[in-house]
Amino acid sequence: MRTDYPSDARHGEVALVQAILIADDHPMCAAALGMAAQQVAPTAKIEQVGTLADAVALAEEGSFDVILLDLMLPDVQGLAGLLMLKRQQPKARIVIVSSSDQPDVMRRAAREGASGFIPKSAAMNAMIAAIAAVSAGEQSWPAEMYVEPAAETGGSLIGELSPAQFRVLRAAADGSQNKQIAYELGIAETTVKTHFAQIFRKLRVTNRTQAILALQALDVAA
Repeated sequence: MRTDYPSDARHGEVALVQAILIADDHPMCAAALGMAAQQVAPTAKIEQVGTLADAVALAEEGSFDVILLDLMLPDVQGLAGLLMLKRQQPKARIVIVSSSDQPDVMRRAAREGASGFIPKSAAMNAMIAAIAAVSAGEQSWPAEMYVEPAAETGGSLIGELSPAQFRVLRAAADGSQNKQIAYELGIAETTVKTHFAQIFRKLRVTNRTQAILALQALDVAA
């Protein structure tokens, strides 16, 4: 696979990276990303989690300079996770990690605010180069991204949802009704209804189906 990852980075800027978050539920890939991140920023604090919920929890507790985010986590599929973390950590540079090498997926990630993309098939030196480039404030995208021109679109309103609202909408997208959502999330059914009212307002839709479709539009094949 051809890539256009920068071969080096501005080490003075990379040294400023103090915290890196890795959200990936595949042990081998998470371990490889951890080793690559440590090579780039040996003094940085590196946190590893396997779900978006855990990533969100850590993002609520402290700030991260770089986030390496698996596109397909157990509790979120597609770019919704990127939008959630961008909302929580607007200054973080987020790199999407995925087994998909589709140019359209890369371009959509770029339009939604990602700083780079690492295919899971990438060699260790390519992972290191990508993380170093993003840590230095640059962009890092595989050459495949530029095969076709990217269409310009606006950012998704899904990123405006709170973590609680996102969990309610994701549960609805999985087919759960209000009573079941309330039970699964440990909240009152009236709270679920309140969340839906806020979801409709933020997504500028009028019903549950439209809200679910807005979420599903961000889902991509892994």
